[in-house]
Amino acid sequence: MGSKESKPNKNDKREADPNFTGPIADRGCTDVICCFVFSFSILLYIVVGIIGFYYGDPARLLNPSDSEGNICGDANENSPTGRDMSDKPYVHMFDISKCSAITKVVASMEIACPTTSVCVKECPSSNWAGILDVAKYDASQSIDYSKYICEYDVSPGTGDGEISNPRDLIFPADEGGDGVCGAYYFKEEPLLKRCIPSVLIDIVVVTQEAYTIMADNGSTVDLGPLSNTGAVEAVTGATMKLIGDAMESYYEAHGVVMQVLDDFVDSYVMLIVFMCVSCCVVFLVIVIMRFIAAVVIWTLLIVVHVALAAATYYCYVKYVELKSDETAAEDPNNYSIKANVAYYSGLYETWFYTGIVCAVLLGVMLLLTCFLCNRIRLAIQVIAEASSAVRSMIFSLVFPFIPWLMQSVLLLYFLLLTVFVASYEGDPDYRNATNTSSNDSSGEGGGTCEPEVLYKNVTDSVSGNTQQIAYTGNCYFQQFIGQDKLWAVHLFNLFMTLWLVNFVIALGQSTLAGGFAEWFWTRGQPRAFPVIMSFWRSIRYHMGSLAFGAFIIAVIQVIRIILEYLDHKFKDKKSTVAKFAMKCLKCCFWCFEKFIKFINKNAYIVIAIYGRNFCLSAMDAFFLIFRNSARVAVLNGITAFLIFTCKLAITAGMGFAAFVFFSGQVDEVNEWVPDLNYYFTPIIVIVIGTYIVATIFFDVYDMAVDTIFLCVLEDIERHDGSPEKPYFMSTKLQSLVGKNNQFSEVRKDSKVSVASEHEKPPECETQVKETQIK
Repeated sequence: MGSKESKPNKNDKREADPNFTGPIADRGCTDVICCFVFSFSILLYIVVGIIGFYYGDPARLLNPSDSEGNICGDANENSPTGRDMSDKPYVHMFDISKCSAITKVVASMEIACPTTSVCVKECPSSNWAGILDVAKYDASQSIDYSKYICEYDVSPGTGDGEISNPRDLIFPADEGGDGVCGAYYFKEEPLLKRCIPSVLIDIVVVTQEAYTIMADNGSTVDLGPLSNTGAVEAVTGATMKLIGDAMESYYEAHGVVMQVLDDFVDSYVMLIVFMCVSCCVVFLVIVIMRFIAAVVIWTLLIVVHVALAAATYYCYVKYVELKSDETAAEDPNNYSIKANVAYYSGLYETWFYTGIVCAVLLGVMLLLTCFLCNRIRLAIQVIAEASSAVRSMIFSLVFPFIPWLMQSVLLLYFLLLTVFVASYEGDPDYRNATNTSSNDSSGEGGGTCEPEVLYKNVTDSVSGNTQQIAYTGNCYFQQFIGQDKLWAVHLFNLFMTLWLVNFVIALGQSTLAGGFAEWFWTRGQPRAFPVIMSFWRSIRYHMGSLAFGAFIIAVIQVIRIILEYLDHKFKDKKSTVAKFAMKCLKCCFWCFEKFIKFINKNAYIVIAIYGRNFCLSAMDAFFLIFRNSARVAVLNGITAFLIFTCKLAITAGMGFAAFVFFSGQVDEVNEWVPDLNYYFTPIIVIVIGTYIVATIFFDVYDMAVDTIFLCVLEDIERHDGSPEKPYFMSTKLQSLVGKNNQFSEVRKDSKVSVASEHEKPPECETQVKETQIK
């Protein structure tokens, strides 16, 4: 349901309605089918959320698992071996160098590398390398077996039933040992319950110490397979250095973050004060915009013209100077490619062509300013009247915080559902570390294998002691599979979040448009609570239309996200042509999204005013803008620049004030300055917060400008200034567009510019009298 008007086209100019005094009250529901689809999708989204929250367990993402699939810190009643790990909450990896990247271990939340991992009560608190014990054992020196971290059921030591030979403990099975203990470890600290090296220790020192012990013993000790297979290199190689450097940087950053958080806690009171001041400053700027807009815009135009003229003159002077220099003009055609900018600045051709470019730009700017002067003045006046509209409806500046809160709730719901769905309990996935597989995320091999509980005897090669331990063969647990089957759920979650977020944006724009349109069509005398009433109309009648527009934007955004994903996934496998095509697609969809957002925004304005469905409103707005493309282009350009300049100036001003305050440069307020580790911490927060607040407030102002300007265009096309079809715009706007009401009127609001009796030519009085007689 909607307007009874025919489908608009680019030549349509609607007829005036003598009873029209603002957004129509007698309207019906629009795009009902889309409203039902949208409501059903929301219900389905809620059901998916309930199921995800019921079956998901985020603790599975936080608690690590060992090589057998046991969850550390859990009783593991359903694991293959059923080991109780309630008192062992951390996981330790025997050979972390087998992981392709430390970030993969941390980010994947699972082992993701083919090495034995066991649950431990606490992470190692010192550095240790088994090669040192191999040297000590061969030199008949005492060994501290309490430092060994081994597989379950393994007991290293010199007692009955224990294994004392370090070679049997740390050497792998294919090198003559049993490989039931880790060959080394660093001093580690828990990160997300994973034992990660805290600092880099040069294991070469330990290796040198081992050789020293052998030399002091007076004999050459054969390290066996360790010296031939490169096991020492695995411990002392570049991989471990990279891991150590990364973790050292992490913990340094961790300390900085903790200090920053401490600064934030100490200064939160002053942060609140500064943010309140920012809100007041933004509001003040919007209120006085009607007085400063013209000054700012004309000043900028003058500065641009003067700068281009000065640049042109300077280029001419340099050209004449270098042209007369025989050395510089000796061989003007002898060019060479050099990185030194001074070389090109010494060529008169450089200044000649630069001067031509500046002169052309100056000429274009002069022509545009001359021919578009009236449109620039129109844009300035629309901006001034938008300031009046915002000032008369203060609640319009507060309303955007409601959509902002709704979007925050939606994003939180999206994140929670993503985590719960990702933690869905699937079947455990085991990989064989000796085979290769394209599906192995570690890059070190790992074909899929089926685990089974096996038992093996571990025998000390010297004492003959034997231990029987349970293990899962060569299968290493990697992750809980099933997530590949849930890609549709993740995609649905992403799409619904984008759809709902864009719907909230559309609802906010439609609400504000309805309020500002009522201000315009009632000549500055809107009814009570215009923004609230506009919000009610949008929810009551136009949920389907707003959902329709939001759906289009969400589809485009999902396509852009998929393109980004494909570009990232195949960035190393694409040809030059494929890369070029991908960049073109990404650019086209980015432009398409901007265009659709522009059309949607104006469509919401038409919906808020006339209550038409989305398609008719979008076409109506498009053709209205098309017929006034020059005016729209000038207004959008000037408004965008003015708003950006104001946001930048307010943000810079508040940042400078915060710097002066927190750096202690004002003695009078030093008693209010908290003791901080980094005084730039609150400054950064204030700068970011001020920019966000300014963006929220100026988005309202931008909506007011667009709504009033669209209303002005509608006013021009629907009315002719006669008593039957009077113009609703102010007298200043009428004069700028070359229109005027052909009668005298007295408006209720004296703050709005109106036509007074003495401003009209004599013939207007005659027309009024004739009209009254009739």
